[in-house]
Amino acid sequence: MVFSGIFRPLGRFWGLILLGLACLAWPTWARAELSGGLEGLTGQLDTPLEVGIGIKIDQIVNVDQKAENYSAVAVIRAEWTDPALAFDAEEFGRDVRIFQPDALADFAKSAGAVVPVFVIMNQQSNRWIHQSAAGVRSDGSVVYVEKSSLTLQAPHFNFRKYPFDTQRFQFEVASVLPSAYVNYYPLNEYSGLGGMLGEEEWILGNAHLVQTNAEGISGHESDQITLVFEGKRHITYYLIRVFLPMLVLITVSWSVFFLDEYRKRIEISGANLLVFVAFNWAISADLPKLGYLTFLDFILQWMFLATGAIIVFNVVLRKLKLAGRETLARKLDNYALKWIYPGTF
Repeated sequence: MVFSGIFRPLGRFWGLILLGLACLAWPTWARAELSGGLEGLTGQLDTPLEVGIGIKIDQIVNVDQKAENYSAVAVIRAEWTDPALAFDAEEFGRDVRIFQPDALADFAKSAGAVVPVFVIMNQQSNRWIHQSAAGVRSDGSVVYVEKSSLTLQAPHFNFRKYPFDTQRFQFEVASVLPSAYVNYYPLNEYSGLGGMLGEEEWILGNAHLVQTNAEGISGHESDQITLVFEGKRHITYYLIRVFLPMLVLITVSWSVFFLDEYRKRIEISGANLLVFVAFNWAISADLPKLGYLTFLDFILQWMFLATGAIIVFNVVLRKLKLAGRETLARKLDNYALKWIYPGTF
């Protein structure tokens, strides 16, 4: 207790010293951004930097519909021209200078220019950059390219029509600086989906760029470029693996009406009921815990109720037979065989 009382004020003292040193070493523009003062970051307010953004997805590593996200390998391209970055090509010896991102930031800082930093708004994991580089021409035009892998949120998933649903995927690149300083425009020729995505479960397409404005991480309105594309499922898979077995089970449930022994009918219908329960659990394991019924859920629940009703119906018929009212039981059975069951489905 004595030692803790001594070291507690010492810890606070050294913490304040380290915090002061960090503030002195922190770049001026970063301190201005964190404090909310954005003046001095990009120069003149009346001449915002025009930046072109292109997004191309080369691979879809995984689509996790239960977590409502997907993993991808993507190429992000940014183009802009800043006269402050111009240099003498004859003096340098060639017209293009190649920089790594950190070196480009240092070069821009020494020239009094701005690097239009971006953030991926729907990013859910670390962005692992495989390769990145920037080329600066003597006139100040810059091309920055990076290839990276990451996991992205897909908040627009809607499973009401599952498995006949069409899902929307997004890749959102937003400017860290407000629109008054940096404006985005789409680079459509460098955007879209690659030819070998490596995704077999989904049919992906209709990729296009959307330019919007939204509140950025600075708290001000920032430009945003979003790559939007859609995904549909392979219906053949669900027809063979889900709907065909369900049709067989429906046929089996209907065939029990041709048996004269009501006890056998009850046993077969009870077995079908367990199969429908297993179907329901297997399908729900692939989806999040939704607050609504999907199309397939509706079909399964309806079949579940119908099979349960068949069991109750056959129990009633057996009771009528044991009570000596077999004629009425046969009449109800015949009516259910010809009209009620087929009409229900």
